[in-house]
Order: sequence, then C-alpha cells, then structure tokens
Amino acid sequence: MNILLVTTYFYPQNRIPVLRVGQWAKYWALQGHHVTVLTTLKYPFLGPYGLQPALPDGVEVVEVPYLPRWLHRSPATGHPGTAPRQPANASLLRRQLRKWRSYIGSLCDVHDLWIRPAQRRGLELMAHRRYDAIVSSFSPPAVHVVASRLKAAHPEAVWLADFRDLWANNHITSARGVLRRIEDALERRSLTGRADLLATVSQPLADVLQARYPDMSVVVLENGFDPQEFPDWSERLRTPPEVGDTLRICYTGTLYPGRRDPTPLLDALNRLIDAGRLDAQRVAVDFYGQNEKELATILAQHDGNRHGIVRAHGFVSRDEALAAQARSSLLLLLESAEPEARGVMTGKLFEYLVSGKPILGVGLDEDSVAAALIRDTGTGFCSRNPHEIAAVLAQALETGRFGFYAPVAERIAPYARDRQAEAITHRLSGAKEQRPCS
Repeated sequence: MNILLVTTYFYPQNRIPVLRVGQWAKYWALQGHHVTVLTTLKYPFLGPYGLQPALPDGVEVVEVPYLPRWLHRSPATGHPGTAPRQPANASLLRRQLRKWRSYIGSLCDVHDLWIRPAQRRGLELMAHRRYDAIVSSFSPPAVHVVASRLKAAHPEAVWLADFRDLWANNHITSARGVLRRIEDALERRSLTGRADLLATVSQPLADVLQARYPDMSVVVLENGFDPQEFPDWSERLRTPPEVGDTLRICYTGTLYPGRRDPTPLLDALNRLIDAGRLDAQRVAVDFYGQNEKELATILAQHDGNRHGIVRAHGFVSRDEALAAQARSSLLLLLESAEPEARGVMTGKLFEYLVSGKPILGVGLDEDSVAAALIRDTGTGFCSRNPHEIAAVLAQALETGRFGFYAPVAERIAPYARDRQAEAITHRLSGAKEQRPCS
C-alpha cells in the first residue's frame, strides 16, 4: 500500500505521541508498504528534540513550513536530548496556555496556520502518487482538517482518523459554552461523510466516538511498545525485582495539579516517615519532564516534600529517561479519576509494561482501562487512597519484594507495534474492499 500519514508530531521531537505514529511508519515500511509523512517544519518551540531513529527505506518525510522565515531554523541538528532554547518566561506562558485551554479547548491552535500550506503540499503529493490510504492522528485538530480536505479531493483513498485523545470530548481541554459548540461543529464537519474509519486507544473512548458517529466504523488501536527498542522485554519480566537499599520511584511525563497529581503517593510516604516505618534517606521520588513549576505548586500546597524525598530533574533525553526507569524500584503512573478519563491509556504505560519494573498507579479510577490493563497483566498496583498505598509500600519494604508484581508476558505481547501496524493495514485493506463498486 501507499500510505499518506498526516501528523504534526514526528521525529526528531522527543514526545510520546511521536512514538505512536513514528513506529507505525517504521513497521509499515518494514512490512513492504510505502509511507509518506506529511508533517510540520520542526521549529524550535515545537521541541523538546532528540529522537533520531534510523527510519527504513520506504518512509519519506515531508516537512511543511507555515510561519515567518526567521523561524525556519530547525533545531534537529542540536545535541540529542537537549530542550529547545526558550525565553525565561516560557514556563509561565505554558501555564497560561493550559489555563486558556480549559476555556477555548482545541480552538485557536498555532497549527491552524499549517492547514492551508499542508493541504497544498498534500494535494501535490497525491497528484504524483496514488495513495491507497490517508492516516491522520489527533491532536491537534489541524491534522484531521487537512486529511478531510485531501479525502474530499481524492475520495478513492481510505481515510483512518486516529484519536490518541478525544477532540470535542477531551477530559482535559474541552471548550466551554458557545466555544464548545464551535469545537463540536468543527469536528463533525471534518469527519462526517469523509472518514472511513475512526480509531482510538481504548474501548471507553471508542464508545464515545461510536455514540457521536453511529454510522461510522470505530476501532480500538491501543498504544504499544517497540519490540526492537525492548528486545529483551520478556526476559526482564522473568526476573523478580527487588526493592533494594533505596526505594526509588520514577515518573516521566506531564503533571496536572488535581488531575495527574502525585499527592496521594507523597502523603503515603510522608506518613510512613512520620511513623518511623521508613527512613527518609532510603526513599527518593524522581520526576522527569518540563514540570518544575507544576511540581513546585503541588509540593507547596500539601507540604509534600517536607522530608526532602522529591527530586525534579527537568527535561532529559529519551535514553536518559529509560535509564532512570531501569534504575528505579517502582514506576509511577498518574491519571485522573474523573469519569471522562476512564478510557485514557498513555503511551508511557506500555513502556512500563515491558520494563520489568512494578507499576504504581496513583489517582486512577479502579474501573479505568489503564487500571484494568495493569491488573490483567499482573504488572502493578493502583490506588487513590494514601492509606492503601502506604500499606503496600510498607509490606514491600519489610519483605524486600513487591508481592503484587506477577507479570504475564502473553497478555503484553499483543501490544507490540509491529503486530499493531500489520493489523492497521489489514483494516485499511478491508475498508477499501468493502466499498461498493462505482
């Protein structure tokens, strides 16, 4: 097949969404397909950067500029693992943008400026090559708008609209009031009558999409892991992890105070220290990512670091993040218990599954798909209750082992990206064959 992949996130950006589409592209090419990636020019503000995989023959990357020329310098040649240079008030700006997003949702995104130039470039590509399929992966909305317009011009191509997160029903960034109606209308106008398949990462999110679009086919395409990146993953699962002299808990990702919030864990650890059941010198909670301000806010609100056990490391390269996970006793997964978040399964969770390290899920609703996956694969423990977390950690400290960790490799293997990539092309081929003859 010839596949046109429309995405704003792509290498060398060091972001979790890049791994989903980037590894699809890699395995599609390795399985004999040709992939053209239609993406944005990688401006400095789109970082952090540092992912430099060797993509196979059969993957062609087309970057489309959309901002003034003085911003066209790409940082892709910078030192791997370095965050882009940003103004001193960048953290303040990010926090303000998050606040605005809680009102305007996905509207007024800078990538909206990419729509017209990407549409033009996409039409040029489709004029010179016959594409069997268009695959676009949200967010931002611009990717589906571009794909929708390309599909309108080339209805013979099958269009799969992928939702890593929901658009108009996003549990973190949905618009409010009249803006929500505008956001909803934009989504419906882009998808209705054009998308052949809708995909998302879990069944609860698929149910939301199916209810909104009852006449469309909706499939579940979970996140996953790259078996080439974790070649010894099954062996790791067979080695029982030990607590060690120091209980090291690692989190790599984004924090949202009150949502993806480590407060229950910190409360549990502080209670154990206060009760004399845990030596503060024997525990460390390490946070990696551009979350320093958010973490400082959380710690200040709850006196969460009164024993000096929390360390903020800032942005690091992917290799450093994986190395930090390997050094840890526990891997921390944070998510909201809100009903809207029950279907959320981040890409990070699947890396955790094959790490050989126990997962501690904090804040998740026990009925969420993430908690169910951790339970079903035997890879961790989930709770929102500081007392329960404290009891589990105390038992691990006393025995030197994590009694809740009993991974089942057979239940993890289906999430390998090569398997998923092959399943997607089968679905695309099937959708094309099911069309009525014109």
